Amino acid sequence: MTQQQETGCVLRLFGAQSTAVGKTVENFPPQWRAAAQWKSRGAETLVALQAQSPSGLKKAAQALRQAFSADLYGAGETTLPAAVVEALERHDKLLICADAAAGALLEARLENLPGAEKVFDFGAVSYANPKTGPLIEKRARLPKDCTDPLRQALARAQAARRVVGADLSAACAERESDCVLVLSCRKGCFLRTVPAGENPALWLLDIIRRTAANKPQAEGTGFLPARRAAKKDVLPSPQPRRHPLRRVCMTLLVLALLAALAAVGAWKYTNGNFYALPEQLRALLTEHVPRPGATLV
Repeated sequence: MTQQQETGCVLRLFGAQSTAVGKTVENFPPQWRAAAQWKSRGAETLVALQAQSPSGLKKAAQALRQAFSADLYGAGETTLPAAVVEALERHDKLLICADAAAGALLEARLENLPGAEKVFDFGAVSYANPKTGPLIEKRARLPKDCTDPLRQALARAQAARRVVGADLSAACAERESDCVLVLSCRKGCFLRTVPAGENPALWLLDIIRRTAANKPQAEGTGFLPARRAAKKDVLPSPQPRRHPLRRVCMTLLVLALLAALAAVGAWKYTNGNFYALPEQLRALLTEHVPRPGATLV
């Protein structure tokens, strides 16, 4: 039992690509005698490592930690909410919510964690406070005819952070088919669009964890600098989503251009007589390829 505990462990990743995990595992040197199995559920990936020696396990785990330093949030039974609380506490960051939508995503997941009340206000001094809540709405200074949920969430997140004096302020813009997560910090705002089928709470927790620990965000998370975020008439342009057919069409276009260039070259080489091309190529190869027994000089 002791030997099994020494030669096996589980690493937890969020936002990592499953294919990238597979490539890293394939590159394990044979002398490590380490293997891994991984399973992705949404954006979360669990990697179970096994090795024939503690040293091989240590090297394999270190390789994954280096390759996915920003995606790795814990090991063993560590949960993403617990990793968020640990990151906030370690870096001395205070997190608040700017609206009830963000509070609904975070409060239920953080309420039973030890130390969470030290780094998260659970709405007590922010949106749910009878004095602070209206002040946040006032400081947001939104036009009365503004109905864009993203514009509202962006303005509230920045206003709440300034009113409370917090380090991080979360907001959520709920729309028909998706929601936009907003996290305001001193340098600007992180934004991520999450489809209805995914879990926005986990994505918001991961954005908070990475921001608190000053780590790169997952692919697909955008950033709006503070100066642009402060402008009420400027919203971040949606990130273009590359359609799979676009890449196929580009490949076919390149192949068509190459074929056209080859046709032009053949036309000039044969003086317009394509039927003579096979015979000319055969003569060219016969002339330049050495015969058996010939000596190359």
